[in-house]
Amino acid sequence: MKKGERIRYPKMNRMWRIASKEDLEIIDNAAYHILSEVGVHIDDKECIEYLKDAPVKIDEKELIVKFPEYWIREMIAKAPRSYVLAGRDPKWDLLVKSYQESYFNLFTSGSTKLYEWDDNTNQWNSRIPGEADVIRGFKMVDAIDAYDGFFGTPVEDVVKTNEGLPAELHTAYNKMKYSVKHGGPCAITEGAMVEWDYLGKLAAEVQGGFDELKKRPILASLPSCIGPLQSTRQNFWATVGGAKYYMPTYPYWGGTAPFTGPATGPAMVAMGVACTHYCIALSEYLAPGTPAIPWPNTLTTDPQSGQLAMTPFLNIGDGIGAQVYQDLYGLPVAGCAYCLTSALDEASASWALALITQLLWGVNVQQVGSTPQAFIFETIPMGETLVNYCKQHLFELTENFLNIDNEHLALDLIKEVGPKGMFTTKPHTLKWIDQKMGLFWRSNDWIHEHSDQWLAKGAKTWTEICRERLKELDKHEVTPPIDKDVDERCNALLKQADEELALF
Repeated sequence: MKKGERIRYPKMNRMWRIASKEDLEIIDNAAYHILSEVGVHIDDKECIEYLKDAPVKIDEKELIVKFPEYWIREMIAKAPRSYVLAGRDPKWDLLVKSYQESYFNLFTSGSTKLYEWDDNTNQWNSRIPGEADVIRGFKMVDAIDAYDGFFGTPVEDVVKTNEGLPAELHTAYNKMKYSVKHGGPCAITEGAMVEWDYLGKLAAEVQGGFDELKKRPILASLPSCIGPLQSTRQNFWATVGGAKYYMPTYPYWGGTAPFTGPATGPAMVAMGVACTHYCIALSEYLAPGTPAIPWPNTLTTDPQSGQLAMTPFLNIGDGIGAQVYQDLYGLPVAGCAYCLTSALDEASASWALALITQLLWGVNVQQVGSTPQAFIFETIPMGETLVNYCKQHLFELTENFLNIDNEHLALDLIKEVGPKGMFTTKPHTLKWIDQKMGLFWRSNDWIHEHSDQWLAKGAKTWTEICRERLKELDKHEVTPPIDKDVDERCNALLKQADEELALF
């Protein structure tokens, strides 16, 4: 790929369409049946009050709400097909033009534990992360051009959480301060609308006011259904808070098969689409025209261990659900490529498979999810290589390089060289191997030498090479820095939030 060039899809007709349009319509109809006949459990009467004027059926005893198909369709139709996911620096604004071409990568993990390598003992040590670790992660991701922004945070500030303070607000501001890229979703777990109001004020200070924040949203919300069809108070407020400040939403389903979700693939996808439909409809009902990036997630669990499992259907199911939105509604979609393991050799393999699978079915906003059970800083440079490989994959699928014409078939050249010749010095070859053309890509940290040379140089593993790169990434300075007066106002807001929202 060419240096500094934004990579796009070569239209979806060259990508993997997993299901036929007829099958997608069957799944979509099943999702509407679930919403109208089964409904969603909203566990808080105050939240249900927001729907009192909508044409829904409310069981006030069971707190179950059923939604008519026509209303859900009307709400989904209000979601825009193109929008901006803004950075602090406009140069990093992500213009999501259409599901046919847009492709962005947002780094995340969200782990509440940190693993660090000890060179003295040659083993991993575990500890609780704090604000300094949060900031370090943001600065590292900011330093790497392969990442377009964040989906959440590399690691959570557990120290501040344990002190009873609103760590999510501090983390959200640090994300905007220590990176110029798009901040992505924020998880607000306490404080209801009061905390969302603080979040909106912080984002508005950074972006230059509420009007500018509406035009260039730097943060997003993450509404979801947890369990089979359950919308908790926390998840409902994510929709309300995001809608109030016109933040884009990433609606998704948090069910896990075969416990809080059905065991079979089509049923999982139908549940994921139903819950995602519900979240989009609620968001558009509260704030019509709010960008919604559907993420009809399907999670699988190992029935024997109870642990999340990286099965192939996790990525295939995501693709089928996402293509419901792309092919039937014209909406760009999100996807989730996590590595749910701790050992980096296993994690990197499963991570690469997830990223490639989701790339092939056409994910538009990709979550590049590092190890969420325990964050490892080495995964930041490791993910860079995997993302760049994916980008090269798309680059070589574009019309410039996979065009079946005389230039690319080069039959005259093949005839000229003949059975005994070499292509090396021919003008056609010299043209296409020029680094400016971007065709012959190589990673910075994969091994490009004979195995004997690799052994003679110390046989460093990919993990060790990435660990060495951390020293370089730690030197990164965020440019431009946040304005001093903005920083002062935001810190004053955070101090006020600490006093008002402290749990103890």
